[in-house]
Amino acid sequence: MEILNDVQIIEQLKMGNQEAFEMLFKKYYKLLNVSAFYILQDEMEAEDTVQGFFVDFWDRQLYKNVNSSLKAYLSIAIRNRCLKRIEKETLVQKKLVDYQYTLTGPQVEEDVAVAHFYPDKILAELSMQRMQAITLVHYQNKKYKDAAFEMGISINSLKTHLKLAVKILREGLKNVR
Repeated sequence: MEILNDVQIIEQLKMGNQEAFEMLFKKYYKLLNVSAFYILQDEMEAEDTVQGFFVDFWDRQLYKNVNSSLKAYLSIAIRNRCLKRIEKETLVQKKLVDYQYTLTGPQVEEDVAVAHFYPDKILAELSMQRMQAITLVHYQNKKYKDAAFEMGISINSLKTHLKLAVKILREGLKNVR
């Protein structure tokens, strides 16, 4: 297919031309990815955001909403998606902090103190996959989807590993006392 300008790409998209969509993707993917990374400061999240946008752009026929510059439309759409993602993540973190405050009490403080004195002994009881699941989700703050992808397992398998790891860690804390 010949190289099209933005107006021609939009016209072709409105006619349902998938090659025009592929051309649009190739033309703007890197630029949008860099923009998303600048806002999110996370390479995987930036890629996920841009890819998700392109899927929605085609599936929901968002190209019918483009009335001005295609480049400007795409840039603003990515910026808005990134800001929504940050807002959602901030809200989740706030809820976690609020929840953490509801757990205050001698039991939680004692568990934390014991874990600091005997972390190697307790953590040694975990299998490699369970340790990796705990590390990715709780220490590196990765989302379940990203952690499962990195480990090469399903999200449900990841959840199972996390559940069993927490059970083992709790038992380990009980036995240390």
